[in-house]
Amino acid sequence: MALDGAPDIDGLRAGLRGEVFLRGEAGFADNVRGFNLLSPTAPDLVVVAADEADVQTTVRWAAANGQTVHPQLTGHGAYRTLDHGILLKTQHLDALSIDTDAATFTIGAGRRWMDILPHLHRHGLGAVTGSAQTVGAVGLLLGGGIGPLGRSLGVASDWIRSIRVVDGRGDVLVASPDENEDLFWALRGGKVGLGIVTQMTIAAPRMPHVYGGGLFYADVDIARVAHEWVDWTADVPESVNTSIAILRLPPDVPPPLGGAPVLHVRFAYVGVGLSDEELVSSGEAALTGWRARAGDPILDTVGLLPSDRIAEIHAEPEGPLPVWEWGDFLDRIDHDLMDELLRHGGAGCSSPLTTIEVRMLGGAIARPGEHPDAVGGRAQPFSVLALGVPDEAERPWSVVEAAGHAIRDALRDYSGAELNYNWANHPSAETFRTRLWPAATARRLSEIRSRHDPHGVFEHGN
Repeated sequence: MALDGAPDIDGLRAGLRGEVFLRGEAGFADNVRGFNLLSPTAPDLVVVAADEADVQTTVRWAAANGQTVHPQLTGHGAYRTLDHGILLKTQHLDALSIDTDAATFTIGAGRRWMDILPHLHRHGLGAVTGSAQTVGAVGLLLGGGIGPLGRSLGVASDWIRSIRVVDGRGDVLVASPDENEDLFWALRGGKVGLGIVTQMTIAAPRMPHVYGGGLFYADVDIARVAHEWVDWTADVPESVNTSIAILRLPPDVPPPLGGAPVLHVRFAYVGVGLSDEELVSSGEAALTGWRARAGDPILDTVGLLPSDRIAEIHAEPEGPLPVWEWGDFLDRIDHDLMDELLRHGGAGCSSPLTTIEVRMLGGAIARPGEHPDAVGGRAQPFSVLALGVPDEAERPWSVVEAAGHAIRDALRDYSGAELNYNWANHPSAETFRTRLWPAATARRLSEIRSRHDPHGVFEHGN
């Protein structure tokens, strides 16, 4: 137990409807485990909040006892060792309501996208999400949220209408375009150090379907098809969302995908307001040029896709997993960049990385939303991601990291001026200071953090 002094743990327990677990107590390990099993999480204590009042009590207790509070739902964003303070679990804040007339939905901080989308779909609604359905909605939205439909619909936080947040004093504030406007601006992209969000109201596009899925190409075609993708993306409309990924899936994955590298081309065509027939026709027309360039895939899953199955476009694992990950935003791509990626992960090498992805951004992502926000990286046109699942026997952590860092070093000249927080893993102090936001945005965020968290309850920037 590393808590300074002799804080009144019993008093904290008595003031909560939820549970408290000290490090080493029964139940502690189960409640600190998150999606990323590579992130050792051993805070001084865990609070499993039952409701918003528990969040307030925890923050006030932490402020009075010189402790820090670290909110977590799924642990998708956990990339560092947490060995102090309070891990605040939000899974019981799971409210969900839908206003079909207004096309909005209200969620608690304990909701994941996979828990939300089926309810929206029943009402003919969709949502702007990330690529993985197991991610917590609030965590994604606080960083902006750049997902598989972003070129058409913008970042996820563009759709937020109001936010309930517990600040560093333990007070509940409502942030919206009409109330606490500075906090509303900061919470959409500022990600950390601003408070504990307990609830959000979000607009939902009337979008029961998209036209999308994946096209998979055999190892012998990876290089050729990857270079075709570079040329194809030079002039696709923003109704088209696409990325490519070199995948190395385990041999136990059913053929034709398991055992050998494949190239996965992700595709989504968005046509809000179109009938299903119009969506299929327009979506396939947008894909015609690609099919002519790339030839026949070994597997084609593109089709009319219900909006609650958006995660099938990227088909990411649900976890939990031990994940090593590095991401960056790029100011351009070209054939030289693609040659570097192929050298490090193409069919002719034995890379330990599970995924090497390049994603096309731009379109609506690059345009400001209806209300000003603090989302970083919106202007960068592409992103890159390297991901590996270490295995002690065949792919130790050090080998996976070395392979990822080799790609990082090879692409340094392509790094953009900004990097979105959600893609920065746990950013270094230098990255936090210089790349996540423009200088003026970073200064304004710092001032708002200081004003709403005067006791330093919420760590950030280190």
